[in-house]
Amino acid sequence: MDTNFSGDIPLSLAQAAHDGTSFVPERRASQEVEGYAGTLAHDFADLLKHATTDEKRATLEAEFARYREGYKRRTVAYLGARSRCVSSMIAGPSNFPARRMERRSNVADKRMGELVEYRERALKAIRRALHPELAPIMLGDSDADTRLRSKLEAAEKLQAGMKAANAAIRRHAKAGADAQVAALLALGFAEIAARKLLVPDFCGRIGFADFETKNNGAEIRRIKARIGAVERIATAEPTITTGDAARVEDVPAENRVRLFFPGKPSADVRGRLKRGGFRWTPSVGCWQAYRHTHTIALAQEIAGVRTAA
Repeated sequence: MDTNFSGDIPLSLAQAAHDGTSFVPERRASQEVEGYAGTLAHDFADLLKHATTDEKRATLEAEFARYREGYKRRTVAYLGARSRCVSSMIAGPSNFPARRMERRSNVADKRMGELVEYRERALKAIRRALHPELAPIMLGDSDADTRLRSKLEAAEKLQAGMKAANAAIRRHAKAGADAQVAALLALGFAEIAARKLLVPDFCGRIGFADFETKNNGAEIRRIKARIGAVERIATAEPTITTGDAARVEDVPAENRVRLFFPGKPSADVRGRLKRGGFRWTPSVGCWQAYRHTHTIALAQEIAGVRTAA
């Protein structure tokens, strides 16, 4: 991937952005171009730390190319807005259109705000794309069962390790700390971790605290319940109800609730849908949201579904 970003912004545009507000526009232009290139180089280097596999590297290059284009477009918009700004120090105070220049300056500030907001939003999105394993597990996701079972395996392994460690610490208590550390090392603990387990906490306890094993046990039960829910949802049939204003489709297998209108809903209805978590999905031709009791209820209410008395 080409990481020479300095050619993205024309020097002439950067200079025009400061012709009306600086006594040294050429220098400011160079600073703008260098700052732009430096920001993208820093962002790419930071994201590259997360691209630990060839697949993630390919994802990074594709996502970063899109980010680069968006950042360039907004930078150009900002510089274009700045080029319309003139300072009284440069133009002179005589007949200076102060109100007009203030409005133009406000526009330039707005474009800068959009640039900063876009960068923050885009970088977060790229990090999420590089770490799909950290994304929340939705019951309707195609890989929900696999990810939940992997999470369950890790939790059960942790539970077994904590119980074995506590048992080893109790068993070798009379022999002393060195014997306890040796027992923990035999279980696969690193020496630093083993010795840390023998440091009393604020209650004087050593090893894994009782609340740690109880909390992890509760997490194991929660994951098992979610796996059961995934299995039930995978075989559940969708339900379709028609109201006075729209048709509602509840699709458990895809974890979606959908609203189909005969035409474009009013601005007020669209606002309610957006506030309720619904988004227009052109590929399906409907408004849809993740399946939840409140989204199902809202869909039926907006659709005008009549409930039995």
